[in-house]
Amino acid sequence: MKKNILLALFIGVFTSCNSQVSDTSTNLPLKIKGTISNDVSGMVYLERMNERNIGAKIDSVKLTGKAFSFDTKIAEPGIYQLNIANEQVIGLILDGGENLTITADGSATPDKAATAKIEGSDNMTKFNELMADMQQFSVYVNGIDSKFQAAKSEKDKNDLRGQYQTALDIHKQKIMPKIKSMGTSLAGIIAANNFLKPDFGGEYQFELKDQLLKEGKTHYFAKMFIQTVNQASVGTVGSEAPDFELTQLDGTKIKLSQLKGKTVILDFWATWCGPCIMSFPGMKKAVEKYKDDPNVVFLFVNTFERVEADKWKDHVNKFVTNRGFTFMNPVLDIGNNTALAYGVEGIPAKFCIDKDGKVKHKGSGYLGSTDAVFNEMVEWVEK
Repeated sequence: MKKNILLALFIGVFTSCNSQVSDTSTNLPLKIKGTISNDVSGMVYLERMNERNIGAKIDSVKLTGKAFSFDTKIAEPGIYQLNIANEQVIGLILDGGENLTITADGSATPDKAATAKIEGSDNMTKFNELMADMQQFSVYVNGIDSKFQAAKSEKDKNDLRGQYQTALDIHKQKIMPKIKSMGTSLAGIIAANNFLKPDFGGEYQFELKDQLLKEGKTHYFAKMFIQTVNQASVGTVGSEAPDFELTQLDGTKIKLSQLKGKTVILDFWATWCGPCIMSFPGMKKAVEKYKDDPNVVFLFVNTFERVEADKWKDHVNKFVTNRGFTFMNPVLDIGNNTALAYGVEGIPAKFCIDKDGKVKHKGSGYLGSTDAVFNEMVEWVEK
């Protein structure tokens, strides 16, 4: 049975302590009518793909003759697949609300791989066209590269460089309108994530990120894309620190933009994160050093907790009390939106924001000792 390859286009690798987060919508309608041409019997499964590219059954129907249909619901936009009696798998990029018609072989034959045609989703059609464009361009580039490796003269190499640049410009003009036309759909997100680079349409990635935030898209892939784009900009020297307003454990509201004129240290952490906990003695030492300096502020941003939102505060309060970490008075990033805005990939993650509200330093992980953590904070504040 052929694997669904769509998910592999998107899933990234997380380092340090990390936690997958997914806010779900509910009851997004989905209708599918399908027919197969080969003689296959059994069940057709609608499956949602997880980050390990394994399908989890959402719904199932029995093949009736050579036809099947689903009138069902999905929890949120995602990558799904139809599994036809364990004989053929058809990848689907779904936002919810689709009304699809699928014509498939249903199984492979000794001389022909199983094929399928999906109708009813403009975005999936455009995405498949983009995949074909990318494959065609890849073949052309490989050909140019082979010629370049075999070229003897510098003139021939320069000619080939020119041919490549011309082809690249034409390719960009061809695919950019297609990617933009898919907007904030899941297909549009996956295409922008995989087919664009900082020096090739990267400006549109930032436009798409802003539009996703504006529309309030909070499904897993939207959050993952926003986080990926933020990682490309947040933390560079001189970049503007994303503003936020959160509540500390004692109920005090904290808004970053109101702290302009001060040096602010952000320490993103979670109760389950061992490296975070090991760094706290050094951070406590730094807090004590600057406790009488009104121009230095430490904010311990608690994020990525593995508890329900309504239990978050009590969970953190018990942890802080039991561990004796009352020096922190944590800021609660319930829902993880602040961490995502800062492009936090692994924790602990620390940022130093200067008096103008711009990122001055960025670091991640545990440095190995209390003194190393303390010395880094002193260097960030004073240099």
